[in-house]
Amino acid sequence: MIDCTLASEKLLVLFGIKTLMVSGGGYINWSFLQEGLIDEVSIVMTPATDGRTDTNTIFERADSLPEIAPVGFKLKSVDIIEEDTLWLRYSVCK
Repeated sequence: MIDCTLASEKLLVLFGIKTLMVSGGGYINWSFLQEGLIDEVSIVMTPATDGRTDTNTIFERADSLPEIAPVGFKLKSVDIIEEDTLWLRYSVCK
């Protein structure tokens, strides 16, 4: 398991980075969310699909990690961009 809190603290101390955009994939996104380090989720949705069943999700818990309660989100805004594409922004319910 990655210690996302420690990584965030080192980025702040060593490089002065106060705000991060986490876009590493389902496992790293879940790790940051599980440690309470995500305050907003931004999703761009476009009307297309490939029908695959092995596509990763935005958040995925590795089997080796303990199960925790589901995390909820509250819709902050919806914007239409480029005709049929939506930009959804959610805050994390804590």
